[in-house]
Amino acid sequence: MAALATGAVLSGLALPTTASAESVSAVQITVCNDAGVTQVFWVKGYNQHDDWVGSPIWTVNAGTCATGWDYWWKQNSSVELHHKPGSAGWTWKQQYVPRTEDRTTTFRLS
Repeated sequence: MAALATGAVLSGLALPTTASAESVSAVQITVCNDAGVTQVFWVKGYNQHDDWVGSPIWTVNAGTCATGWDYWWKQNSSVELHHKPGSAGWTWKQQYVPRTEDRTTTFRLS
């Protein structure tokens, strides 16, 4: 039995993988709302594990900023920023996520 366990460890089968916060360089996104109405938004793009995913919907009040906490987006790539100002319909725009030393990048909505 010990030989089997040793063989599994040496072959890499029993080695745990590191739980990393980032497989790729990633940042959180902050959205600032320059419009006079509350907006809701969500993001779709490549996350820190290089998987194509969507976020939950967040609210950003008029004249304030909101960060999509606990969601990380791949740097040097594009995301879709979906937003809905007030009672208007949903729209979206492509946003570039630059490479940065910061932990967040900011997009503005008007």
